[in-house]
Amino acid sequence: MPQLDQITWFPQVCWAIITFLVLYVLLLKNFSPIVFKSRRLRQTKINQHYDSIIFFDYINVEILHHQWFSLRKIF
Repeated sequence: MPQLDQITWFPQVCWAIITFLVLYVLLLKNFSPIVFKSRRLRQTKINQHYDSIIFFDYINVEILHHQWFSLRKIF
């Protein structure tokens, strides 16, 4: 069986390892900065959104507090 021949098996494995290493390095160098940049931008957007929610929630609490005390004065 030619698939199990040891003479042709070793070079195929070597070329497969070399090919995967080259692809891994190319992906690491080219695509990882894009992924990390998009992750950083996404995290800053989430943080800004969370900060705005907290800020508006604080404003709503102040308004409700003010309304509550004004209603207590009326009744």
